Amino acid sequence: MKCDVCGMESDFEAGFIKERKSFRTARRTFCPTCWVRRRHAFEGWYQVAVLAGGIVGYILLWLNPWSAIGRFLATLFLINAFLILTIVPHELGHVLAARLLGWRVFAVVIGLGKQVFKFRLSGIIFSFHWLPIAGITQTAPTDTRWFRLKRFFVYLAGPMVNAAIAGIILLIWSEAWHDFGLWGLPRPARLCFLANLWVMAANLWPHQSRTMKMAMDGKQLLKTFSRKKEDIEELLAMRFALEAVMRREEYKDSAGAFDWCKKGLALFPQNVHLLNVSGVLCLDEGDYRRAREIFCELLPREAKPDGTRFSILNNIAYVDALLGTPDLLPEADAYSKEAYAGAPWVPFITGTRGTVLVAMGQLEPGIKLLKESFERAWTLRSKAENACHLAMAHARLGKHQEARKYLNLAQQLDAQCRLIKRAEAELQKNDVIA
Repeated sequence: MKCDVCGMESDFEAGFIKERKSFRTARRTFCPTCWVRRRHAFEGWYQVAVLAGGIVGYILLWLNPWSAIGRFLATLFLINAFLILTIVPHELGHVLAARLLGWRVFAVVIGLGKQVFKFRLSGIIFSFHWLPIAGITQTAPTDTRWFRLKRFFVYLAGPMVNAAIAGIILLIWSEAWHDFGLWGLPRPARLCFLANLWVMAANLWPHQSRTMKMAMDGKQLLKTFSRKKEDIEELLAMRFALEAVMRREEYKDSAGAFDWCKKGLALFPQNVHLLNVSGVLCLDEGDYRRAREIFCELLPREAKPDGTRFSILNNIAYVDALLGTPDLLPEADAYSKEAYAGAPWVPFITGTRGTVLVAMGQLEPGIKLLKESFERAWTLRSKAENACHLAMAHARLGKHQEARKYLNLAQQLDAQCRLIKRAEAELQKNDVIA
């Protein structure tokens, strides 16, 4: 498959998104990166157009209170604003239901695209992004008691909050509603009422969101009572994996992350996600041999070419490159090549391929891929690791100034990155640091 926008190619057909061209039967093919960028650009320009239209509308109404165009533009702006404002109470409905039923709530994400700010409250990460058109609540069960019923209420709670807001509006203006119906309400109240009804209906309709590529509340509600025992156990295991990831990413607590992995593996010793996280934690601690054992144990269980297999192949290749022994480099080359051929749009897979090429002495192509990975990396930790590998690669090329630049950058991004010492040693070895 090949992306029609950036030209990126992959053997993994399921990773691409096909969309029909406007008013045509022909379809365009997008890699995930281009598809997300395209959707965000479309939604972003739509929000800008609605905002600009609202400003123009209010100017027209100020000049002429009876302007039909002004009223239309102002109404469109208001209803879009109320649709955005419904997101937070909707997600808080999921949060409240989950907490009352004893489930663990990890994060609430409001919006899409680049993160604007985030904060932690009562153990929950609240993350706000620049494009305020959607929301996600990340939660997981803590036990199997009444699992299906609890899950049903957790997913139902969001739409019910929107229904409750609409009901409160009717109660406040009950006399106007009784006398004149919906049109008897003040315009802001009427538009808020309609926005909440729309969000409730859109979420309860059983479908998959095109923007977020995930099942909406209605579809999740339908799937709740058909969940098999294995699915429930998988969700329980994911709770421990997510706890470990949160300890690692948000609290920088490796010991706590290991504890959650151990607790999870005691209950679910064969769970792929838990084993994979434990392998990553071993990588963080510099226990490369143990990390490699875990990843190699997982690989035979993931024969189907998909994201999980590519991730495991990538992790083995990365460990092989870090170990640096000549007998492991052919394996690193083969595995990183397969992972990169399957998912070249994933930053850490691109970075691993670059790392392997540098370890094999192919410095220039390796540096190119590492720079791509650095630019697209999802976390500061990943950026710091890429910067360390770039420092080592430039040191081997004898480019002293570039090597120092990337080493300093790695220290600024994540001073605790374990590769910093390795990069410093490489620079000293190549007489970059006096």
